[in-house]
Amino acid sequence: MARLDPFLASHTFSPVARLVSSSQSCDELYGLLVRMSFQDDSLPSLASRYAISALSYQHLAMDKTAVMHQTRAIRALQSAIETAVPSECMQLMAASMLLNIYETLNFDTSDLSWSIFFCGTKRIANYVTKTDDTYFGDEALIIDWVFYHDVMYKFSIRHWIEKNKDQIMLASQRKVLSKAVFSPERQTIVPILGCSLELLDLLCQAIDAVYEPGDPDYQSEAHLKLVRSLEIRLKYLQQRQSTVAPLDGPEMRQEAIVAELYRLAAIIYLLRMAKGEPDNSKSVIPLVDQAYELLDQLVYCERPWPLFIIALEARSEEHRMRMLRVLEKSLERRPLGPMRLVNKMIPDAWTQQDLRESSIDPFTLYGMIISRHRVPPCFT
Repeated sequence: MARLDPFLASHTFSPVARLVSSSQSCDELYGLLVRMSFQDDSLPSLASRYAISALSYQHLAMDKTAVMHQTRAIRALQSAIETAVPSECMQLMAASMLLNIYETLNFDTSDLSWSIFFCGTKRIANYVTKTDDTYFGDEALIIDWVFYHDVMYKFSIRHWIEKNKDQIMLASQRKVLSKAVFSPERQTIVPILGCSLELLDLLCQAIDAVYEPGDPDYQSEAHLKLVRSLEIRLKYLQQRQSTVAPLDGPEMRQEAIVAELYRLAAIIYLLRMAKGEPDNSKSVIPLVDQAYELLDQLVYCERPWPLFIIALEARSEEHRMRMLRVLEKSLERRPLGPMRLVNKMIPDAWTQQDLRESSIDPFTLYGMIISRHRVPPCFT
């Protein structure tokens, strides 16, 4: 029998849930995954059950046992896919995502790449969903979770120097969102994302708008028009919190600040990487200042992507100290996987900046830091 999270029965908060999602409401997603794993003894349920067990043993530093359960999960998933029916697809997506998470925690030692499992997840998602459909409840939770990883994968591959055709194709596949384009719910902050679906979709488009410096379309009239449109939409985007929860609690304030940090990071990334603004640009400097003012209001931030973007724009030792303070507290809460990786990447980037007499081109810096690893890093 697979061993599930040992904290599950005796604690209201599960450390393994923190491995699955950095959301304040991570147990909502984790609870769904556990229910799916115990739905029955079918292969899709067993795949999720063994994958959760692998994460549980990983948390307990029982590496050999974790690998054994990972292997069982992979076998169950492979067999399930061969005989899958549409009603099992959400379970299959969940199992594949759990294996993806497991690999992000072992990015520097595993023989596998997390992108292998994410590729499988996307194939299933594209098979069972339709463009402009709207989903709610458990289906929306799984689809939003997949989309979050999809955008972060796209970012990582965009700046991965040695990317191959399969990686490029996966990053360019159809987006799968739980809400249709004009749905007002797209502006509501989704806890497992750290921001709204609308912002994450705009970030996805911003990544697509980042061209190689030598691209003939770079800074063409059409390109600049696209960048300007995204800049305006990001500038005036208002992310709302759910009216279900009280808005004056510390968790809700944390949620609002992190969502705004995401928005500022997305604009900074767009201006610096897509538009080619220099670091001393009058458009960029106020955004960086606002971002570091927000950092002062946070004790921790478990979202690696905005921290990475903002850290690389640090203008002073004071900025760096603020970032290191937040990173330290964030790492205490989430010591494995992407947060640990970003905690290494940020000082590495600062070292490269300090070694240069003049400012280093951001496109070069991103590529250099992100491509140092054995596999594309995960920023979830």
